[in-house]
Amino acid sequence: RPQSIEAAAALLRQARKPLILAGRGAYLSGAKQALEQLAERTGALLATSARGKDLFKGHPFNLGIVGSFSHSAARRMIDQADCVAVFGAGLNFFTMSFGHSLPKVPLIHVDAMRAHIGRWHTADVAVVGDARLAAEAMLAAIPPGANAERPFRSDETRKFLADFDLAKDFQPANTPRTVDMRSLGVALDRLLPARRNLVYDAGNFLGILPYLTVPDPGRLKMTSEFASIGMGFGTALGVAKGRTGETTVLVIGDGGFLMTMGELETVVREDLPLVIVLMNDCAYGAELHFLKMRSLPVEKSVFPDVDFAPIAEAFGFQAATIRTLDDLQKVAPLLAKPEGPLFLDCKLNAAVAAAFMSEFHEFESKQH
Repeated sequence: RPQSIEAAAALLRQARKPLILAGRGAYLSGAKQALEQLAERTGALLATSARGKDLFKGHPFNLGIVGSFSHSAARRMIDQADCVAVFGAGLNFFTMSFGHSLPKVPLIHVDAMRAHIGRWHTADVAVVGDARLAAEAMLAAIPPGANAERPFRSDETRKFLADFDLAKDFQPANTPRTVDMRSLGVALDRLLPARRNLVYDAGNFLGILPYLTVPDPGRLKMTSEFASIGMGFGTALGVAKGRTGETTVLVIGDGGFLMTMGELETVVREDLPLVIVLMNDCAYGAELHFLKMRSLPVEKSVFPDVDFAPIAEAFGFQAATIRTLDDLQKVAPLLAKPEGPLFLDCKLNAAVAAAFMSEFHEFESKQH
């Protein structure tokens, strides 16, 4: 409605430090260019939800993911925002870091589904409509030069974001026989083909998600919508079969893999271009950390250290066991141009918890 567009445009005109947050809905509507133009017009920074990941990759004012998968530079800038405009994102617990990711400032929420607006977070202005069309309408309602002060678009901000190194945003916790999943993600991002599809199962290992990039959000598949493990392998089969000219990467925990490992035969029989990255922490990782946070015994959540690589080889995969980053470097030629199914049994340091684990525990504790 014109009234909603004008109300949203008025908030953006008044803002000194606006933030534009795009979700998968914005990608599906083809809103990228319109949102970048709106950000340029208003002096806004750009960011995405997890499912909108890498929509603005390469843009000098891109903050990456908002919420539980944010890096420190993004959090520093997001905290300064004085207006947030959300396009095609649901603002669920992960995007909101269980209520802590966005400052308490005016919020514009654009979504094609009325029920999505206000479901998780109150909107000051609700716009029911297509993300691209809404962004274009707001752009038309904001004349050039309307936002005279543009501190988010300063040379200082540009340099701060350009100098930020995601690989240095954490203290690696590699051991002689296990790798930190974050370090693993940084290395895999460099070694895997740039044109790739990523499919994630569910679990604590999702802490790797910020470190592995995709060409666009359409090449990212998450299967954790209802918090069940074991949904990733079947999804990866479909993606690999539908995109046979590209490499598909399945990132799956050892718990979810044990539920579905019979599909190894399917991959080989169909000769699918699939790389399986087994995030093997010898545990149901999420449960392990939940139990620790509750000071409960963890024995029921841990597994023996099974060597899965020979099993995958028996099915017909090229396979390797990865305990160190040096082990990973040895298979770099295979990763750069995978020929046939490839399986990496990556032994993880189980002590490393994804950020959302502590966030969820804190949120849950407040409910009692």
